[in-house]
Amino acid sequence: MESYNKQILSNFNEWKEHGRCNQAINLNQVIGEEYFCESNPHFFTGDLNADLVLVHLNPKRNKNITTKKFDIEKPKFETFQEYFDYFRYFGKNNYGEQSARTHKSPFDKKQIRFIKPLNILPFTGTDTYKDLEIVIDNKLQIELIPFGSENFNYNKVGINNIEPFIENILSLITAKNRKLVVFCGRVFDTILNNYIVNKKIHEFKLQKIDGTLTEDNYHFIEVKIQYNEKSIKAIIAPQYAMQGMPIEQYGIKLNQLLNNKTSS
Repeated sequence: MESYNKQILSNFNEWKEHGRCNQAINLNQVIGEEYFCESNPHFFTGDLNADLVLVHLNPKRNKNITTKKFDIEKPKFETFQEYFDYFRYFGKNNYGEQSARTHKSPFDKKQIRFIKPLNILPFTGTDTYKDLEIVIDNKLQIELIPFGSENFNYNKVGINNIEPFIENILSLITAKNRKLVVFCGRVFDTILNNYIVNKKIHEFKLQKIDGTLTEDNYHFIEVKIQYNEKSIKAIIAPQYAMQGMPIEQYGIKLNQLLNNKTSS
C-alpha cells in the first residue's frame, strides 16, 4: 500500500508544480496522441482498506469542444493531504449531514442498487443520503489508469502500456484481505489475462421489472488472480456499465453466486 500511496503523491506533486503528470505525458507520447488528460489524476475513491473493492478503467473526461484538447486543470488543493481526503471522504463531503447535498449522481444510486444485495456495506435502507455516503466512503473504487479520457479503447492504449498500472492496483488490492473484488467491464478479462490462473464463466438471465426474464444472457466471470505469490479471488462483471440493465438483479445474482445458490 505504501508504493501505491507514493504513486499518488508523486503524481500530485508533479501536477501541482508543473501542471501536468509525467506518467500521463509519457503514456500519450507512446500512444501517439493526447489520449489521456495530463492533469487532475484520480486514483481512487473511498477507503483504501475497505473489504469491498470495485475496479474501473479510468475517469471519464471530455475534451474542450473548441480546442479539441483536454483543458489543463489547476489543483484546487493546497496540500497533498487535502487532495487525498477529497477522494477518501467524497461521500461525506457530498452527502453527509454537514454537506450542501447539492451533488446529484445517478451513478452513485446505481452503485447502491448493485451493492446492497451483497450484504457487505451497512446500508440503513431508510436514509438515502446516508446510504449514498456509505456506498462511496465504505468501499474502495480504484481507477486502473488515473488519467481521464473520453473513452477507453484497449487496443489503442495497448497492453504493454497498461502493465505498470495493473501492477500498481494489484499491489494495493493484495495489501490486505478483501471480502470481494469486482472488476467492472468485460475488457478486464483480457487485461488481466497474464495474471488469471483459473476462471469460470457463469451465464444467466435476469428478471425484469415486469417479472419476465431478459432476452439476452448476462455473465459473471469468476477468476483467481496470481500476483507476487499472493492470490486474489475476484469477479469480472462484464455488463456492469451497460445502460438500462436490471442492475439490482445483477447484484442479487452475484450474491447468489458467492453463496453457491445459483448454477452457471
